[in-house]
Amino acid sequence: MRVHILRASCEEGKVVLLLRLEVNLDQVYNERLTDSEREILEFIIQKGEVTQKEVGERFGKVKACRIIQTLEKKGLIERKKNGKTYVVKTV
Repeated sequence: MRVHILRASCEEGKVVLLLRLEVNLDQVYNERLTDSEREILEFIIQKGEVTQKEVGERFGKVKACRIIQTLEKKGLIERKKNGKTYVVKTV
């Protein structure tokens, strides 16, 4: 993993950093992901941006929800609330 500081500023007594994070996905795949996590992550990468509902329709609602939460905790994806579902995309 490589981290690059693109911009740094001081706002209201806080340091604000804009970072670029480079992650080797092969290393992540080999070390940190289960087969189900890998499968869902690849689906999200292929689509670019997808709703959690779409992932749930393809992989099962409960399974998709749990794995999306896990991938978010691992810092590989982000999700934003959109109505009653989430929009999911890679970081």
